Amino acid sequence: MAYYGPDGGGSVLEGPLGLGHLLLQTNPYDACESQPVRGERGLVVSAARLDNREELLETFRISSEDATTTSDGQLVSLAFDRWGDEVSPHLQGDWALAGWDRRERRLLLARDACGNATLYFIEGNGWIAFASSLKALLALPNVAREPDPLRLAQVLVSWQHDAERTAYKGFRRLMWAQAMTVGCQGVLRRWQHWSPLGRELLAYRRDEDYEEAFLERYGRAVKSCLRSQQPVAATLSGGRDSGSVAALAAPLLASQGRDLTAYTSVPLLPPDGAGHARLGDEWTMAHATAGMAGANVRHRAVDAAGYGVLQGIEHFLQIHDGPSHAASNQFWLQAIAETAARDGAGVVLTGALGNAGVSWAGSGSALLALRQGRASVAWQLLLHGERNPWLTVKRQVLKPLLHHARSSWRRMRSGKGSPWQAYSALNPRMAVELDLEGRMLAAGFDPTFALSPLEDCWPRFFLPAWGVAAGMWSELGARHRVSFCDPTVHLPLLEFLLRVPDHQFRRAGQTSSLMRRAFRDRLPAAVLDGSRKGLQAADVGHRVLQERAAIEDCLDSLDQVPLAGEFLDLPLLRRVLADLAVKVTPETTARAGHMLLRGLSVGLFLRNLTQED
Repeated sequence: MAYYGPDGGGSVLEGPLGLGHLLLQTNPYDACESQPVRGERGLVVSAARLDNREELLETFRISSEDATTTSDGQLVSLAFDRWGDEVSPHLQGDWALAGWDRRERRLLLARDACGNATLYFIEGNGWIAFASSLKALLALPNVAREPDPLRLAQVLVSWQHDAERTAYKGFRRLMWAQAMTVGCQGVLRRWQHWSPLGRELLAYRRDEDYEEAFLERYGRAVKSCLRSQQPVAATLSGGRDSGSVAALAAPLLASQGRDLTAYTSVPLLPPDGAGHARLGDEWTMAHATAGMAGANVRHRAVDAAGYGVLQGIEHFLQIHDGPSHAASNQFWLQAIAETAARDGAGVVLTGALGNAGVSWAGSGSALLALRQGRASVAWQLLLHGERNPWLTVKRQVLKPLLHHARSSWRRMRSGKGSPWQAYSALNPRMAVELDLEGRMLAAGFDPTFALSPLEDCWPRFFLPAWGVAAGMWSELGARHRVSFCDPTVHLPLLEFLLRVPDHQFRRAGQTSSLMRRAFRDRLPAAVLDGSRKGLQAADVGHRVLQERAAIEDCLDSLDQVPLAGEFLDLPLLRRVLADLAVKVTPETTARAGHMLLRGLSVGLFLRNLTQED
C-alpha cells in the first residue's frame, strides 16, 4: 500500500494492537496530520475528509486560531473520545476508522454512510486484520488466496447483492454505514449506523421552496468538496449529474480566483456502440455545460489514445484486487485519472451516484404512494400526472397490472435458459453448482431488471452495490494521488432528498423534475431536456477489434487455466468476438462489454491468481 502515502505516515504497536496510517495531502489541514492519534479513550487511525468539520470544531470548542492546525484525523479522535462506539452518526463525509478503546480492550471498525472510503477485513484464529486496501491483507503470511465463486458469478451476471464478499474467499468488505466491534472473543457486535428508510416527508407550500432548499443544500455539498490546496478538476459528461456539479463548483471557485478543469471522455474511434436512443459522443453537450458554468472552466477532451481495453482491465485488477462488472469503462477512467494527476489536481469532482439522489427520476406511481399510506402524495401525482388523461390511466393503473405479465414475457423471450444468459458469459454448470437461481430468488433479485411500478425502487440504489462503486473511486484516487469526491452523496443533501415527496421528482410525464426546475438557468436546455442518455465507451467495439490478436492470445491462455474454464463459457467469448468482427453495432458492442470484457476481467483475475500460486 506504499502508494497510499506519498506524504508520509506512521504506525503504533500497543499490546495486542497495531495501527498504521499513510498520508496523501490534499487539503490545507493535512499538513498537520499525524496518525495514529493517541486520545483519552485510546488510539485512533482514520482516512477521513469531514464535511461537518465546522460543527465538530464548535462542539469541541476549538478556537478559530487552533482550527488552522487541527486535522480531520484529530477531529475523528476527539469524536471517538466523546462518543466511543457510537461515534459514526456524528461524522459526515468520506471516512473509515479504527478506534481502540484501551479501557474496554475493544476495537471499533466503521465506514461512512455512503461507503466513499473503503475498509476490508479478514479474521483468523484469534486475530483480525483490516485495511483500506486488500493488498495489505493479501500480504499477510499464511493466508489462503482462494477465489470466492459466488462473488465472481455475481460480477459476471451484474448482480451486486452480496457485496460484502470480495473476489477472495474469507476477505470481506465492511459495508457502507456499518460498524463492528471486536474484542478478545472475536466480533462482539455489528450494526448499521445509518439507513435511507423511514423518513417523514416534507410538506412545503410551494414548489419553489423545494427548489430553493435543494439548491442551498447542493451548493453546500459542492463547497465541502473544494477544500484543496491543489487545483480542482471534475469529470464532465453530457448529462445532468456531473453537469450540475460543474455548474455549482465553477462560480464558487471563481469567487476564490481559481479555475475548474473539466475532463470529458470522447470517442477515439467511431461510436458505433450507441443506438438511436443513446449519445455516443458527449463532447458537444458537455462543452455547452462548461461554457454556461463560467469563464474559469477549462474544458479538456480525453480520448484515451494510447490506452488499451486489456490494459484498463489489468489496471483495475491491480488497484481493486478483483474483477468488476464495468470492465468496458476502465480504460477511459484510467486515462482521466492519469491526466488529472499529470495536471496536478488535488481533487476531482464527480457526479457518479447522482441517479440515486440529485437527479432522481421519481416513481410517479400513485398506487405505490397509496400502498405507503401517502394519500396526499398520490393525489399530487394524479393532479400533476400526464397531460393526457388516458396516459395517466395507462401509467397509474394498466402498467402496474400488466407488469408481471411483461416480466414473464421477457423471461420467455430469453430462451430456454435463464435471463442472465442473454448478457453473461458465466458457465451454466457453475451457476447450477452455486444454485444461482435459488439465491437470486431468495434475495428478490430479478435478472431481467424489470422493476415493478408498485415497488419503491429508490432503496435499491442503497443496496450493498452502492458501497462497492463508491469505494472503487477511493481506490482509483489513491493509486493516482488524487482525491475523487462526489458531492451528490453529501449526507445532508441525501437526507433532504429522501424526504422530498415523489410528485416533486415526477410530474406531467417528466422525470427528474426537481433537478430540471432548479437548474433551468444553470444548465443548457439541451442538457436538461435531452432525451438521449450518454454512453461512455461507445467506441469500445472498435477498440476491442484493434486488440483482437492480443485478446485472442488472452483467451488461448485462459484455456490453460482450469478455473477459468469452470467459471467462464470460453467458446461463447470467442463467438462474441467473432460476431463483433463481422460488424460493430450497438448489439454486438453491448455483448462485447457485458460478456467478453467482463468475462476477461474474471478470467485474468483467475489467471493471475494461478500464476501467483
